[in-house]
Amino acid sequence: MNIPNSLEQNAIPLQINPNSQWVQSLLQNSHLGRGIHPNPHSNRLPTGSLPCLTEEGLRTVVAVLPEQLQAAEHLVRRRYAWRGYHVASTDDLDATPPGMKGQPVTLLAEDGGRLLGTLTVRPDSPQGLLAEESYRPEIERLRREGRRLGEVVKLALEEGADWKAALNALVQSAYLITHVVHALTDVLIEVNPRHVRFYQRVLGFAVAAAERVCARAAAPSVLMLLDLVQFGQRLELRAAA
Repeated sequence: MNIPNSLEQNAIPLQINPNSQWVQSLLQNSHLGRGIHPNPHSNRLPTGSLPCLTEEGLRTVVAVLPEQLQAAEHLVRRRYAWRGYHVASTDDLDATPPGMKGQPVTLLAEDGGRLLGTLTVRPDSPQGLLAEESYRPEIERLRREGRRLGEVVKLALEEGADWKAALNALVQSAYLITHVVHALTDVLIEVNPRHVRFYQRVLGFAVAAAERVCARAAAPSVLMLLDLVQFGQRLELRAAA
């Protein structure tokens, strides 16, 4: 999908210059990164404002246009359907200013206008978190401990894309949104039980609650928690290596 570039000439893009190799480094000793066979095909992305530059040829973009949000939703639905998951609603399709308290922020990883992946960050708000549908007691306990929570939802990577680079771009940008912009201490995610080891070994998540059924995806899930302070320290160590 292609639309004209909506970035105003006088707009100042948000630029990020992280270490782009940390995911690759973490995966070197892990068998979980094997068995990916590319099958590239065209998937064009509408261009919008607030690009976050991550590495040569690849960037993350905060979705602010309806077309961008629709492209992200289409990718999520297609990739989730391929795995047999269900996407309950288009609850993140309203284009809202990024960074507003409690508003979801959808990130897009793109290369030359081709959508490679997406995820949505949802800071905690008076409306609560989506994960509370299955894990309310655990999440309420974390709040009582003084944790400032958010969650990552609708993570999807395009088939045949350089998934390591796309995941790297999305995760590092999500870290900036959650920890730097919203000053959150921890991020939650619901993952399929088959993917628990990947999130533990590669991204540093810890299991926060045992397996249950995620009604939104109509699939089993495990609640996992990422300490953002520790994650930031890991990024710094990788950058200094």
